[in-house]
Amino acid sequence: MFSLYKLSNKQSITQHLFNKNTIRLFSTHYSNELEWVKLSDDGKVATIGLTDFGQSRLGKVNSVELPKVDRKLKEEEKMGSLDGSNRTVFGLYAPVSGQVIEVNNQLHKKPGLVNTDPNGNGWMIKFKVTKPDEFKQLMDKSQYDVFVKNYR
Repeated sequence: MFSLYKLSNKQSITQHLFNKNTIRLFSTHYSNELEWVKLSDDGKVATIGLTDFGQSRLGKVNSVELPKVDRKLKEEEKMGSLDGSNRTVFGLYAPVSGQVIEVNNQLHKKPGLVNTDPNGNGWMIKFKVTKPDEFKQLMDKSQYDVFVKNYR
C-alpha cells in the first residue's frame, strides 16, 4: 500500500483531505463583489484584485482608494473604492477577514493597471488571513463563470 501521509488513528481521510490547510486546492477564489483572491502556498496571505469582468464594468479606472497597512478587516467590510470612467464608484469589500500587510501603491500613479493587467500588476491588497474557513464561502472558477453569465 502506498501512502503519502501517515494519518493518526483518530484522523479520518475526510478530515485530512478537507482540513483548513487544504483550501489551496483551488488557487484562485472569487467573491460576488467581482474580486479575485489568491491564497499563498502556506495559506496565510491573500492577494486581492478586481476581476477582468469587474474592471470591464467600471470602464477606465481613474483613481483607486486602498486601505492603510495594518488595518484589520472583517469579511465583507468596505476596504476601499475604485472610480471608473463610466461614472461608477466601485466599492471594494474584504472577501475574508484579515489584516492588511501591503497595498499596491503603484495604483495611485497608474490606476489603469487595474484595466490592463487586472490579474497581475493590477493587484490591490495583500493581507494576513485570520479566518481561513471563510474561503469556503468564495467561488471557484467554474462557479464564478456561472455567476458572471447571470450577472445583471
